[in-house]
Formats: sequence, C-alpha cells, structure tokens
Amino acid sequence: MVTTGLALSLTGALPVSFAEDRHEPIKDRALVAFHDQDVEWEECEDFYLTGLDCATVEVPLDYGAPEGERIDVGVSRRPAQGDEKERQGVLFTNPGGPGATGRITADEIGSTPLGQAYDVIGMDPRGLGASTWLDCEVDPPVLDTHPTDEEIEQIFDQRRQYAESCDEAESDQRPHFTTANTARDMDVVRAVLGEERIDYIGASYGTYLGAVYGTLFPERLDRAVLDSAVDPDGVWRENFLAQARATTDNVERYTDWLADRDDEFGLGATREEVVRSFEQTSERLREEPREAENGMIYDEDYFRSLVGISADDQGAWDESALVFEALVEETPLPEAPETPGDPDMPMPPEDPEEAEEQLERLDGPPHLLWAIHCEAEWPTDPDQYRADMREFRDAHAFGPAATQAGPPVCMFAEEQPTEPAVDLTREWETPALVIAGEFDSKTPYQGAANMADRLDSPLLTVVDDGRHVFYGSSVSDPEGEPLYPCVAEMVEAYLLDGQDPQDTSCHDRPRPGEDTP
Repeated sequence: MVTTGLALSLTGALPVSFAEDRHEPIKDRALVAFHDQDVEWEECEDFYLTGLDCATVEVPLDYGAPEGERIDVGVSRRPAQGDEKERQGVLFTNPGGPGATGRITADEIGSTPLGQAYDVIGMDPRGLGASTWLDCEVDPPVLDTHPTDEEIEQIFDQRRQYAESCDEAESDQRPHFTTANTARDMDVVRAVLGEERIDYIGASYGTYLGAVYGTLFPERLDRAVLDSAVDPDGVWRENFLAQARATTDNVERYTDWLADRDDEFGLGATREEVVRSFEQTSERLREEPREAENGMIYDEDYFRSLVGISADDQGAWDESALVFEALVEETPLPEAPETPGDPDMPMPPEDPEEAEEQLERLDGPPHLLWAIHCEAEWPTDPDQYRADMREFRDAHAFGPAATQAGPPVCMFAEEQPTEPAVDLTREWETPALVIAGEFDSKTPYQGAANMADRLDSPLLTVVDDGRHVFYGSSVSDPEGEPLYPCVAEMVEAYLLDGQDPQDTSCHDRPRPGEDTP
C-alpha cells in the first residue's frame, strides 16, 4: 500500500483552475436515465470472482454535464446468504488505494458473518479494473525510497514526463477521476439496485471515499465502518509525510525489541547497534544485491522498505527477525512457512491471453492513484519538495521516506480536476465506527482520531499494533478465525445488531512472547 496508495490544505497551494463548487447533490431528475437503466446481472467471468454476480453500470463522465459522455463502472454482488427475513439491505465496500480494484471485496467482506445479512457490493472505481480505464499509456514514475541528490532531479524529470504523457493520452477525461465522482458513481449503483439507503465498510483510502459519500449523500447513508481511517485534515500530502514519520516510530519499537533479544538474533544489544547492522547491510546490498532461491532480489531499496514493512507487523516480528539475521550475517535465508492449501481456490484460465486480461482487471491499470492525488492542494515551490525529500531521506532511514515527500504529478499537468476536494461533514444520522491501529504507519493514528472528531463518531483503537486494516476474511488465521476477534465483535455488533458504537480499545495481537491482556 505504500506505493499504491497513500497514500492537503497547505499554504501556497497549487494553482488549480477549479470550476464552481459542485458538491451540492445533483438533482435526481438530471440522472433519471442512469438511475432507471436496465442492468443485467450474470455470473462473473473473472476467475477470482467465482461465486459472485457481475454487472456493468453506465455513469456520466462529468456529473456537471450528465447529458454528455458516458463511462462504465464494473460492479460485483454477493447476495445475502441467510434467510430473507434476516436480510438488512446492501453493504457497499471499498478496499482502499487509491487505485485498488473493488469487485473482489464483495467476497472478502461477504465471506464474513456480514454476508449472511447483506447483499455485499464491490465496485471497481472509475479508472481501473472492469470500469472505464484511465490509461496514460506509459508506466507511472518509479518510487525510490532513498534517492541521491542527483536522483531527486531525475524524479522531477520522471514525473514531468509522465504528466505530459497523461495529458496527451487522457487530458479530457483525467480531471473527472476524483473521489467525489467515484462517490457519485456509488450512488448511481445504489439507485440501480433499487435501494433507498446503503450501509458501508471501507478500508484505508476507502474510509475517505465512504466519508465523502456520506457528505454528498447524507440521506442515503446509514451505518459506516471506516477501518484504518485516513486523516481528513491531511488530504493528501500531509498523509504521506505522516507515513514516513510513523514508519520510523515503528522501526524504533522493532529495533528495541530486537536489541532485547540479542542473544537470540545477534543483531545488536542496543537500538543503535541494530540500526547500524541494518545500515551496513543496506550499503552492502547497494553494491552487491542478493538473489534468493525463489528469485527475490534483495537490493538496498527493497531492504530499506522491508525493514519498515516488517516493523509494522509486530505479530510476526520473530519471523521477520530470522530473515534479517540471515541478510545481516549473509547466511541462508529461512524457508517461507507453508500456507495451507485451499482446494476451492479458483485457478486462472489455461489460455494465457485470457488469464492476463483477467489479471489486468484485478491489478489496474495503475494511473488512478496519481489522478486522485491531484484533487487536493499542493505546494507550488519545487525547492520545497527538494528540501523535503533530502530531509526525509536523511531523517527516515527505512520505509517510504523521501518518496512520500516528492512532488505530485499534477504539478506538471496541464489539466486539473474540475472541483476541489470535499470538505467532510456528517449530516447523516448514525455515527460511523472509526477503527485505528495505535502504530499503523499507512494511516497513522492521529489521522484516524481526526476523522472520528470530524464525523463526531466513536473511535475503536487497536492498542499496541502497527497493522493496517483489521476486518475481513483475509484478516484471519489458518483456521479461519479472525486475527482480531475484539474488532470483529465490535464491527458485527454495529452492522448486524445495530449496537451503538462507543469509544473503546482492543488488544488482540500481542508482540511475540507476550500474552494478550
């Protein structure tokens, strides 16, 4: 997620030529043709959507001119598995990003107890997946974590060239690929489904999308779970800078833990010694990258990122420590633990072209991320980005670091979004349930607390934990039990039983060698 998403109100904003504020809900009469369209639901063709229904829904490219060009959004549905009398309506989902496909999430959430009572809906946001693609026809910029001063200038060149390619390929469409328009697409899908209101569960960037939906359509939203919430006061640059700081905080926790276990791992008896071991290994891998038996290349950039990623997941610190021990000592890497096979796991089509086409719908294309960044204000001084990238490179040795402080592509783009980012408010009746990990580096804790405050909603704190996203069928152990049972109980009591959420905390996954309180 560091490189695919989250991935701001600042002085000196990018001079974006926003049109008039169009955040007021568009009158239904302008969208009658879209709300009343006939949609054919059929069994999904893509192998990873086995068991789901799929459909294509038409939406306006520009909601300010709905009579103009139309685009498609791909939608999936997992019908409620319980009795009809248990059904509670539809539950919309989004997995985050920005830039992650959403149809597969209908199964991810539908396979939990929520799928008994809800028709679970997944939607590929406009721009990717089975929806109309945003395609710049070139690869997006490389995200180096610790560039030299010379490489910083190359980053400016790469992003400028990418912006020019996007302008040439998609200049008319790209300004309309925003969070607000994705939320409006959701509401067209709601109307097509014949539902007066929806419930919602979103993760990471999906928390912001859900809050934007509720702001634009307060009469259409009932309950909302915002899992690992983004900071509404930091959209988008301050969110990125906070990620680098939070990663460093986690690396300090991790290296303290490793130092306490020097007898076991031999990486150093103090935090400083462990960090020195990591720095020396980074320098060695810069000159001599190491290839593992499975083909994985451990170079400096990957190693620095791996330290940051591993520091987040305290439940697996003992496992990742064995990898770092082998990399530092230049000994054989441990074998990856075997995962239990799933005999029901669908396999890709045997036809390579068909398999590639389906996987493309699952993975991308990867351009929506960069377009969404442009809906917010950014500094305009290039030298500020240069200074910030050098500062973050030097202050944050591991994790995303300087990548997060670089210039946005929209700094070099001719076409800008047609409206500013949505100012979040909660006019819908039911408070949301906001979830935050105390040490989550992808959506740092203070940002989630800000989201709870902005929406006047309770905050569920996952204590002493750096994980990102806490609910879903994939957040489970090999036996299928939730890794975070306290979180699961809160989410299901709220969505299934209508229990009013309260500020509370959970501590479900202690550090290795410690017991859950």
